[in-house]
Order: sequence, then C-alpha cells, then structure tokens
Amino acid sequence: MMRTRLSTRFHKLVAGLSLFALLLAPAGLLARGIEAAFAGVELTVPNETVPPGGMLQLKVQITEPTPISKGGQKATFSSTFLGAVQGIALFSPAGDASGTALLSNGSAHFSLHSPIFDMGSNIDYPIVTIAMPVKATAIPGATVPLTLDPSFSEWADPTGQLYPVLLTNGSVTVGGTLSISNLVPGGGVVPAGTKIAVFGMGFRPNSKVNVNEALVATKTYVSSNEIDITLTTAVNMTSRRIRVTKPSTNEVTTYYSYQRTTPAGKSANPLIAATVPLFAQSKWTVAHFRPVLNVSRFTGVALQNEAAVASNVRLTLFAANGTVLAAHSLTIQPSKRFSRDLRELFLGVVPATGTKLKVKVTSGPPIQVLGLLGDSVLRTVDPVDPSPLPGNASSASPFSTNAAQWAGFSRGVPERKNLSFA
Repeated sequence: MMRTRLSTRFHKLVAGLSLFALLLAPAGLLARGIEAAFAGVELTVPNETVPPGGMLQLKVQITEPTPISKGGQKATFSSTFLGAVQGIALFSPAGDASGTALLSNGSAHFSLHSPIFDMGSNIDYPIVTIAMPVKATAIPGATVPLTLDPSFSEWADPTGQLYPVLLTNGSVTVGGTLSISNLVPGGGVVPAGTKIAVFGMGFRPNSKVNVNEALVATKTYVSSNEIDITLTTAVNMTSRRIRVTKPSTNEVTTYYSYQRTTPAGKSANPLIAATVPLFAQSKWTVAHFRPVLNVSRFTGVALQNEAAVASNVRLTLFAANGTVLAAHSLTIQPSKRFSRDLRELFLGVVPATGTKLKVKVTSGPPIQVLGLLGDSVLRTVDPVDPSPLPGNASSASPFSTNAAQWAGFSRGVPERKNLSFA
C-alpha cells in the first residue's frame, strides 16, 4: 500500500513539473512539430477528378492571405485528353486585379496586376482558374500533372519587393460522373428569382445545388446536363463557389463562377491572338491610353461586354498635340470580347510612342477595357490599366514578368472617374 501511494505521488509530481515546464517553455519549443506559416506566397493546385466529356477547372489557390501588387506565373497542363482552354478567370475580392494569360502548347503564362493590393487577400477563392474540357474519349484512370513552373514564378508585395514562393502542384484524374462546365449568368449581380442555368454532366433529379453564401429558392431539373436554380436574394455571382452533390454516392463537384465571354474574331498579331485578356471588374464609358511602338514593342487594346445588350464604341487616336489622327468605330455584342493590335484598327496611321488613344462608349452599356503591351522579341504580352483622364494615361505596362524590369516601379490607387461598378 505504501509503495502504491509513493508511486502515485511521484507520478503526480512529475506531471506537475512537466506542466510547469511547458508553461515556461519558449513558443518555438512548443511549436515543434507544428509547421509555421510560409513567409511568402504559397500557391497550390488541388487535385481534380473529371469524367470523360466533363470540364476541368484548374484552380490556383493561395494558402495564406497575402497582399500582392503584381505577379507572374506559368502553369502547364499539357495532355492528349484535354481540349482547348474555354475560359480563364482572375479573382480579387475588390475586383481590382487585371492581367493577361498567354496560351502556348498546353501552358498559360500569366501577367497579373492589383493596384490596391487586393489580389491574394482571400484564401476562400482561387486567384485564377482555367477551364478546359476532358475529351469524351479519355480513358478512366488516366492522369496528367497540373504544374506551376517555379522558373516562371514571381510575386511582389505592395512595395514591389519579390516574395519567396512555395509551389505545390496537383493533377487531374479521369473519373467520376459529375462535372460543372458553366453558369449562365455566371457573373454580375443577379436579382432574386432570376433563373441561373447550371450546365454540366451527370446531374440527377435529386442532385443538390449549393451556392456559397446564398440560399437556393427553387431548383428545376432540366436534364442530366442542366439544372436551373433561383436565389432568395440578389447575389453577385462573380467568383461565387457552386457545388453539385449526388446524394446516392456523396460525389461532389465544385466550380467558381464568372461571366464567360467568347472572342469577336481574331487578331492578325499572333501574340494578341494567343492572349486571353483578364479584365478588372470596373466598367468604363471613357478610358485613355498612351500607345508604345518601337523596334519590338507594340500596343493593343482589349474590350469586353458582359451586358445583355450591345455596346457601341469609338476609338480615337490623337497626336501629341491633340490633333485627331484616325478613328475607328465598332460594336461589341453581348458576352463578347475584342482584342486587336492598334495597327489593325488604324490602317495607314502609325500608333507611335507619343500618341494618345481614347476609348469611348457612344451608346449602350459601359464595358471593360484593358491595354495590351506586347514584345515580339521577348514574346510577352502584359496588361496596361486604362486611365479616366488623358493626362494620367500610362505609356507602359504596370507590370512585367521580368523581375529586373520591376525595379523602382510604383503605382498608386487609380482614379475612379467615368466608370461604374457592376
């Protein structure tokens, strides 16, 4: 009995001393075995499972909230069972981020810019997504890596300094039965009670549809490829997370919505033709640029109309003294985007360095506008944000994927005149 009591007291004493030691131990010792948050930009690509004939949405996610002013990243996804890219979306909570995605042989090279450093501030949504179909002939079980290339990965903080970068790759496996391919409308504020069509495959009458931070009011099963829903309140569908679940197997597919547009024709400039413009969410009625043209560099313009009606636009090129050199009018149809080298729009007139470009909506809804600064030698196309006033227009890209060209760059919050937000 005495031995048992001594043993019990001894163990209580050891336990008390251990607790006391833990309370006094440095935080670093207590955190042993617990990995600290990466002090930089950590990006990851989740693994995906997509059935034959379904749509892969490659998602590039950030693991910790990190303010980003600009970024460059190459993603590769080359595979014989993946089709051509159908859509690319850029997300930032405030909608300030813009960019370009230059497509080439199963890869996308991103140039991104966030003037108010909002990009990367929310870990609940991907920074970018890429939608591409899995061919109907794909063999179940086949896989392909979804890779973030570390040799083309540069992300800057609000002062322009480069962050350390940590990349985690994913893969896509052919399998399952569920897939979401698109939402219509997929962006902008959708009033309560408005039909939202969810397109995809593998849907069943008892499939469940979840819209993040919104309540589904009605659900109508149309076919295995479409479910129509309405919401109880007005919701901005841009970057909204959508999930469809098959109750019998608990299979789930996740999609982040955006308004997918299609190109209006094709630029004769191969670099412009291969570039997907990624627009900020601001809508413009008047915008200004300062074109650049020298041995290898050139300027293009991209316009996008997410509205349900056409928008008529007039582009005017001015000399440095304000004289009109040329003008070009066009109509941007609903859910269309237009990208051209300025030399294609002003035939016989050189949009040289020192000239000024004015983009004006003459009738119809405001549109999204983005400048494109290309280099035919470096084979790059970078975004140039528009200015509301000609005196503030930029004559160069606010971003370059070449770190040496970032040095000394700074950019303040742009003025918000002559534009509206959707």
